[in-house]
Amino acid sequence: MTTGARSGIAAIFVFLGMFVVSPEAFAFNKEAALAQCRASVGRPTYQACRGSGGDHERCFARARAAVQPCIRAKMPTAALFDAAKISAPKKEDIAAGAAALATGNAPLVAPPRTVSDITAILDQQKPDPAKIAELTATADAVVPAGLKGSELAAFHYRRGQARTLLGRSNDALADAELAVTHSKGDDYKNVGSRHENFLIHRLREKGERKRAMAMYTKQIAAFSSGGKGRLFSLHNALTILALQSGDVNVAESYVARNRNLMNEARRWPMFPTYGMVWQATLEDGTGRVAEARGRYADAEAAYHKSAVFYTNAIPTMSQWESKPAEGEMERFVDWATAFEGRVKVKQGRVGEGEADVRRALLSRLSKSGKFHADTAGVLAVFVYVIQEQGRYAEAEQLQREVVGIYKGLGYGDDSNQVVNANVFLAQILNLERKYEEATKLYDQVDVWTAKWEPERRERVSGGLARVSIMLTQGNYDNALEIAQRSYEREKARSGDKSLNTAVSRGYYAVTLARKGRTAEALQAFRESIPVLQTTVGGSDDDSGSTAAAREGRTRFVIEGYLRTLALNPAASPPNVAEETFAFADLLRGQAVQRALQASSARASTSNPELAKLMRSSQDTEKRIGAAVATLNNLLTLPPAEREEKVLKTTQAEIAALQASRAQTMSAIAKKFPDYGNLVNPPPPNAGDLQKQLADDEALLSFYFGRFDSFVWAVRKGVPVQFARLKMTLGDLNATVTKLREALEPKAAMISDIPAFDVKLASQLYDDLLKPLEGSWKPAKNLVVVTNGALGLLPLSLLPTAPAEVKSDDDPLFASYRNVPWLARTHAVTLVPSAAALQTLRKLPPGKASRQDLVAFGDPYFNKEQAEDAAKTDKPVQVADAANVTRGVPLKRRNSPQLDGVDSAQLGQLPRLPDTSDELMSIALALQADPTKVLNLGKDANEKKVKEMDLSGFKIVAFATHGLVPGELDGLTQPALALSAPDLADGSGDGLLTMEEILSLKLDADWVVLSACNTGAGAGAGAEAASGLGRAFFYAGTRALLVTNWSVHSQSARELVTDLFKRQADDPKLTRGEALRQAMMALADGPGYLGADGKTEFAYAHPLFWAPYSIIGDGGGR
Repeated sequence: MTTGARSGIAAIFVFLGMFVVSPEAFAFNKEAALAQCRASVGRPTYQACRGSGGDHERCFARARAAVQPCIRAKMPTAALFDAAKISAPKKEDIAAGAAALATGNAPLVAPPRTVSDITAILDQQKPDPAKIAELTATADAVVPAGLKGSELAAFHYRRGQARTLLGRSNDALADAELAVTHSKGDDYKNVGSRHENFLIHRLREKGERKRAMAMYTKQIAAFSSGGKGRLFSLHNALTILALQSGDVNVAESYVARNRNLMNEARRWPMFPTYGMVWQATLEDGTGRVAEARGRYADAEAAYHKSAVFYTNAIPTMSQWESKPAEGEMERFVDWATAFEGRVKVKQGRVGEGEADVRRALLSRLSKSGKFHADTAGVLAVFVYVIQEQGRYAEAEQLQREVVGIYKGLGYGDDSNQVVNANVFLAQILNLERKYEEATKLYDQVDVWTAKWEPERRERVSGGLARVSIMLTQGNYDNALEIAQRSYEREKARSGDKSLNTAVSRGYYAVTLARKGRTAEALQAFRESIPVLQTTVGGSDDDSGSTAAAREGRTRFVIEGYLRTLALNPAASPPNVAEETFAFADLLRGQAVQRALQASSARASTSNPELAKLMRSSQDTEKRIGAAVATLNNLLTLPPAEREEKVLKTTQAEIAALQASRAQTMSAIAKKFPDYGNLVNPPPPNAGDLQKQLADDEALLSFYFGRFDSFVWAVRKGVPVQFARLKMTLGDLNATVTKLREALEPKAAMISDIPAFDVKLASQLYDDLLKPLEGSWKPAKNLVVVTNGALGLLPLSLLPTAPAEVKSDDDPLFASYRNVPWLARTHAVTLVPSAAALQTLRKLPPGKASRQDLVAFGDPYFNKEQAEDAAKTDKPVQVADAANVTRGVPLKRRNSPQLDGVDSAQLGQLPRLPDTSDELMSIALALQADPTKVLNLGKDANEKKVKEMDLSGFKIVAFATHGLVPGELDGLTQPALALSAPDLADGSGDGLLTMEEILSLKLDADWVVLSACNTGAGAGAGAEAASGLGRAFFYAGTRALLVTNWSVHSQSARELVTDLFKRQADDPKLTRGEALRQAMMALADGPGYLGADGKTEFAYAHPLFWAPYSIIGDGGGR
């Protein structure tokens, strides 16, 4: 539901006005129906009864029973209210949204989200001492002498409410019991039932659900003969109670009762007055049951309608016989909106979901303040949304606020609210891998709940999160017990095929395997994993993020399955390697693959109309995500600073984008029925990939997990091999970090470069490549798929055998030439996923008419740099020659030194003058005219990149700074730094951002990012998974050449020039082999020559020869 609709309640009064006088019309019709039914049914029935000897009372009762259904049948049936019509955006908002779209400036990339607005509000609000003192005084009040009957009941009711708000649950329950006892002589409909409801809620809090349900059943009996409208809320309360007990079938039966009651209520005279809130209640229950069943789309629709109907019931409240508490309907609206957002997140639409929940939370904060149970509840839903995105630190921070709110309200440690809040906090700590802290909190929960009934304790056992912690501690028995109960409870709750059941069954399988019950475990895995496979992935373009926590749970299960297979080969199927191969792609995440697939789908179609429609649909998906994230950011503003017009325009823009995409997809479906197979092909199996590999190629697919790691080797004509690695993700990251110390050194002089740890690198080779060496080694070209830090360390620099290097080499680093690097024998390239290789190999060849090269480099970031460049006639010296060899300065490309800078601007970036020489050398190697293909200095600008038809070039090169979000003031997405616009006579901001790269149209064999990577995690694997790499694949390229660390200028120029020269000289040379030859030629070459022509230092250290990696198809040209 849009905010525009909610703010347009005034328009609804016109709609409701038609029903204000309708009770009179209904009364008139009822009298007419009564007269007709008495004449046609009642009188004949009475006369027939008396004629057969019946007395007056019996015959009158029989006639009356016959007349009632006749009257109901003749009464007019009111139409149900239509949520879609009463929540439609205003015409002016739609027009504004359409106008925003028409400007063509809608971004493709979602801006980052933050919770700073929420934390700022929470930090400002403290418990109100005066209010707490007032509540305490009421809660501690002594029963006045002489009170009895209804007055005494009212006293206990008021005191019990105060005790409830202070969290004194036992005292509140005692008061509730007394309120009911002393109100037995009162009007049950308006007083007695209210006191009973208070008691029912206290019983539910104490876990006495059976007694609570019995009292609800009593109320249903009481209101079934009069005041039947109350049955809607009673049935819904029983729905919620049944769901809390885990009985979805019973819950569904109460929703069915409300649905049947609605059909009857449409004939009641009071339907126009109460019908809106009755429909809201029905939809609320429908949504809750659908969510429990895992039918999230149905739940979303129901919650949305519920919020719409509650909103539009507010104007009817003035006509109600019994008024609800002030703000009651607004509370229901906010809860329905929050639940709608929650189920959107469960469908993977995290951006939209966050916007809904954020809106509900801000509403609660403004209406109820921080210290209110509703605020804590909706905040907990918001925490769930944040947690599901993998934003665990923010989730922990906010969940501690939830606990604090309950404690501030006076709830005890053993209260339902505090216990449940702490259990959720422990789950978040587990996701943050703060296992010890989570364990202590779970143990504390056990203490707090020690006196609870067993069934009640069961519901706060910690569930699956606690299972994973127990497994890490080796506590297999307790883990198995909790996992089994969780699985059985979830299966009964949401059915055998739901996602929740599949996850809990998977955890149960993991615990069975750890207990050595292998056969049972494998059976449970095979029942769980097919469901998990269908729910992982999907588009993340609506928000720029994914349901990370859900994917983490899926990874946990699949890792456990692979571990079980690897440790129990006798119990594994004979084709275990082929069967499990696709899991690695599933586990690693598929953002880059989706970008590749989008590009491939457009390129693969020979129909230009379809290609255009596809690009429109794909771009619109990204714009929807960006607009949703923008909406989230608008909602972060304080109400006083928030422009409601802009908010409504953004919401209307989202609606217009969604409508536009739906229209495009409808056109595609009608004209191109095979479109679905094109953009979402089935994942490749090992056999598919073997067909794509050349005879001298092997694919190595690595997956590094939290507990276990695995590798698969695929070659043409050879059975697929599978092995478990004795290395976890944490082990790998630590090893790579250690090895990179010599590759990204804090060294001012060449002699300060640390020795590369060849012993550790050789051990890494043994750990990763030795297990399946016999399978891949005969191939000469390795295609590597990986996750984790291995993407930051080229396998090319791992020694294939033990080796030593000298510390006193002369020239320096000469002994590194004797190390048996993997690059000596094998070319290595990376692909983002196994599926990506198949996608790339199916791309059609580029247009033959393309030119060889277009390049952009050495941009000017400020006026002084441009002036200095104009004065300089000679080439820039990139490494000083010195009389003492070991005294040569280490001159790598300058990284922006921005640490501690609050507002770094483009003009502060250091110039990279040597990149001009590098690009000049590449152009000459390709026999291209530098004056026509190079865009240097002020010509390396944003306007030129955007306006040029880049699809006409085989190689598109950028030699400049690569920046990550936060490195420049206002930079929220990855970007390439180009010349300042005031120097280039162009528009823009001088940054080619991820959003702008997505809008480019390429047909490139290579995109060269010979940039200085500045981020701590910037490297080949990180680059591919980051915005820049993903954006270039989406725009249309077959391979990226990226840097893994800040390059040494002179050696980098020689290496890249040699790479392209080799390709130009040998038409059959692949990209991967050309890079391998260039790297080894540099390592074995003369190195850096001094003024006397002698070698000052060798380039055999991997810092010099191994900084570049190919991501993409290294087997092509």
